[in-house]
Amino acid sequence: MGSFTTFSLLLVLLLITVQECKSSNCQEVTTPMCSDIIRYPALMPNMFGHTTQEEANIELHQYYPFLKIGCSSYLKPFLCSAFFSPCTSKGTRKLPCRSLCENTMAGCLEVATRFGFIVPEALNCERFPEQTSTSYCIQPESFGLSPIKT
Repeated sequence: MGSFTTFSLLLVLLLITVQECKSSNCQEVTTPMCSDIIRYPALMPNMFGHTTQEEANIELHQYYPFLKIGCSSYLKPFLCSAFFSPCTSKGTRKLPCRSLCENTMAGCLEVATRFGFIVPEALNCERFPEQTSTSYCIQPESFGLSPIKT
């Protein structure tokens, strides 16, 4: 009976692992705001816990006014790479570099504050990795942009 219990436990752990693998998948980005600049399959769920692109799109929509006024040429690449991280062979999440976030905030934070918009803690630049010669993050150059702030 002890071996049956061990087998049952292993079977349950295997099923949980298989379910976790199914819940994390790579998808072509179809969200209208990002599909024109994201050219890689994205990992879902994303860093914010959105399990579908539709869920991510609902949250992304709140930034549309900032895109329309053009507060930063970095805004769209930053948001899209944060909401749609590329799938990697290592199974890790590749986030935007801190410099991409900082360049975005340099142009948009004053406008956001003026209109009473509070930047969510999830988009705090301190949460994103520093760009180094060996960094594993999405750099501004990935979108043809030069960093203006380091």
